[in-house]
Amino acid sequence: MVKWLHPPPGRLKLNVDGAFKLTESGAGGGGILRDHRGTCVLAFAKNYQGVTSALAAEALALRDGLTNCCSKGFMDIMVETDSLNLVQIVTRQTPRPWELSCIIQDVVVITQKLKAQIKHVHREAN
Repeated sequence: MVKWLHPPPGRLKLNVDGAFKLTESGAGGGGILRDHRGTCVLAFAKNYQGVTSALAAEALALRDGLTNCCSKGFMDIMVETDSLNLVQIVTRQTPRPWELSCIIQDVVVITQKLKAQIKHVHREAN
């Protein structure tokens, strides 16, 4: 059984997700930051204009989640996304698509500031 797991005491976990619908040219993303009890510390949702893929929506949600954590002073976080492709791009296991270069570069820089660990989880655990 796949389910969301609590972070260890003293750490926070950020789960992010993006969505894209080609037929309506619509995209959005959001995330939630929770403590070791599962209590919501921060949450966000955004509408993204001009997005052309699900991967772009996922990347924007990741960047926005990390930016929110950084601006609020949450520096030691675990990050989970259900986009394996995005995790592989951010961790340099896969080349980054040119159209996402700026977003991915932002993610890399912010991740280093936060000392964030980004990992893939199944959709049901996200």
